[in-house]
Amino acid sequence: MDKGFKVLSASVKSRDNNLDFIRFIAALAVIFSHSFSICLGPNSHTPLSGLTDDRLSEGGLAVGVFFFIGGLLIAKSCESHPHAGRFFQLRLLRIMPQLVFVVLVLALIAGPILTTLSLSDYFANEQTYRYLLNGVFVLQHDLPGVFEANPYGPVVNAPLWTLPVEFACYILCFLCFRWTRFTRRSFAIASLPVAGLAIVYFAFFDYYQLSVVRAILLFYLGVACYVYRDDIRITPLLGWLSLALFAILVAVGLDVLAMLLAFPYALLWLGYGLKPRMANFARRGEYSYGIYLWGWPIQQVLVMLLPASMAVPWINALLASILAIGGGLLNYRLIDLNVSRVLSRLKGRRDRELAKEVAEP
Repeated sequence: MDKGFKVLSASVKSRDNNLDFIRFIAALAVIFSHSFSICLGPNSHTPLSGLTDDRLSEGGLAVGVFFFIGGLLIAKSCESHPHAGRFFQLRLLRIMPQLVFVVLVLALIAGPILTTLSLSDYFANEQTYRYLLNGVFVLQHDLPGVFEANPYGPVVNAPLWTLPVEFACYILCFLCFRWTRFTRRSFAIASLPVAGLAIVYFAFFDYYQLSVVRAILLFYLGVACYVYRDDIRITPLLGWLSLALFAILVAVGLDVLAMLLAFPYALLWLGYGLKPRMANFARRGEYSYGIYLWGWPIQQVLVMLLPASMAVPWINALLASILAIGGGLLNYRLIDLNVSRVLSRLKGRRDRELAKEVAEP
């Protein structure tokens, strides 16, 4: 490889990157962004959303990080696990155990403590049990009598909206892989309807549900970067230019173009182009997903218990970030490690069974 640039195809094969650290910062950015609406009400603005007429917030930027990196890595996973059963088993085991744990804790432990209803009324209310549907990606926002007096209202965990969208992207990515095998020509043909739908959306739908559409498009761009990874060179010059272009486009009100044009390359450069100083950041555990799951409900609890001190969003963000990191650590130690141990045992059993089958005449 020539000095001065990296080829993406070589970079994605290695664990020497800054992606885990970037996702950690993105999870904290979600908490910072939500602190404004949680403390001041849903019509409040973050610094970035005020600049972009509510089209883009720090949280939206962070969600873009998760979806773009997700598209890149999930495309790689499709090639590593080309059989649907194994692919979706791994994806569900990555998302669902932590999600189910947080949903159960909120509905069956935190809810009864925080509700203004009596325990008998709380557990007699069907919404208590409907909330459990969040564990299978069916969104239910409220628990009876919980957070009803908060400035934002009774929404228990708003960021969960991204999970069914993310899993839908996994399904579409795998179907695209099975159809195209991620060959360049076939992928280009498969991309035509995506491009067509994007043009129709931006031409006629006036940014309706922009957060969802932008996330899906960034996931697609992550997949595209993986497919064309042999052609993508990551250089310091283009990295700095992409960051500058992103800032300029946002400043002049072209934030959608900034996110779809400059943002992906900037992320590639930050993740793979810079020296991997944070390559071992998640060596003792990857906490960003757990932080994301715990952030909003912790922020709502802080506002409920300390309403006067929570009038300043950054105080809420700071305290919630510390507590959410603890929640991410709890999820990792209690859920992820045990899931990994079970999978290791099952894998060892399958390997022993396979060896026995091979040894038999």
